[in-house]
Amino acid sequence: MIKDIINTDGPVDMIFMVKQSTRAVSNNGSPYLSLILQDVSGTIDAKMWQIEDSDIELTTPGSLVRVNGLVGMYKGHPQLKINELAFVDQDSVDMSKFIPTAPRSIDDMKKELKSDIELIQDDELKKLTITLLKENFEAYTTYPAAVTVHHAYLGGLLYHSLSICSLAIKVQEHYPFLSLDYLVSGSLLHDIGKTKELSGPKAATYTDEGNLLGHISLGAMMVYQKGQEMKISPEKLDVLTHMVLAHHGEPDFGSPKIPATPEAYVLHALDDLDAKMEILFEAFKTTEEGTFTTKIPWMENISYFKPHSLNKDKK
Repeated sequence: MIKDIINTDGPVDMIFMVKQSTRAVSNNGSPYLSLILQDVSGTIDAKMWQIEDSDIELTTPGSLVRVNGLVGMYKGHPQLKINELAFVDQDSVDMSKFIPTAPRSIDDMKKELKSDIELIQDDELKKLTITLLKENFEAYTTYPAAVTVHHAYLGGLLYHSLSICSLAIKVQEHYPFLSLDYLVSGSLLHDIGKTKELSGPKAATYTDEGNLLGHISLGAMMVYQKGQEMKISPEKLDVLTHMVLAHHGEPDFGSPKIPATPEAYVLHALDDLDAKMEILFEAFKTTEEGTFTTKIPWMENISYFKPHSLNKDKK
């Protein structure tokens, strides 16, 4: 597994799934392949410096390849230098070893999704939420929440949305002046644009519209257009669309609007918290207790300390 080789040096002969594949050109003008390879234990950067057309065909995102090469460190990060690639038939292997999945079953999360929707008391918001989720159900329940940063696994979009919704329900219990309807609907729909931004449930890449428009704009358009079709009350539709537009908090992080309702602010705060806790959770998987993680680009580019467990010896 990748987790077993990332801190080693030496030869590698293993099967990986291709997560990303980019054809690039070196400083001397020679073409090469820059890859991200994955299995359920993690990912590793890889480079193939001498390539043929057949190598490009083999490394379509989502495909399996047998890699012969050398693993080592480059600028403080593990990197695999590929010498040879070979095709692997997906029917011949256990795919569960290569496709990371959400910590919970899809069926279990679908049940929670249904229960969360039932919490929405406003008929218009409930109908709009149900309609959008129904129209995008397959993608919404199987797509990752991102390509690499957080919840980048099968079912990650649903898992992330339910996590935020669960937190939002608790926040509303503590601050009763907040609207539970807006919080639940906004939590479940804030990333609906990722069903258009991303290419699929495994080895996801960005679609053309994802690259050009981004999931925030796509999601806001989906909510607003569907709301107008359904003749949702203007204020309700504006407030819900605003929550989608503002959920990254500020323009520097992709939000066209800064949160201007309490519910939009809570959604932004919880989205940021959930994403960053997932990033730390993944980083801690490969960090020994009593040591620091590597620098995390998405968290101010600092290293985080992993303390020793306080209660591991208690019964």
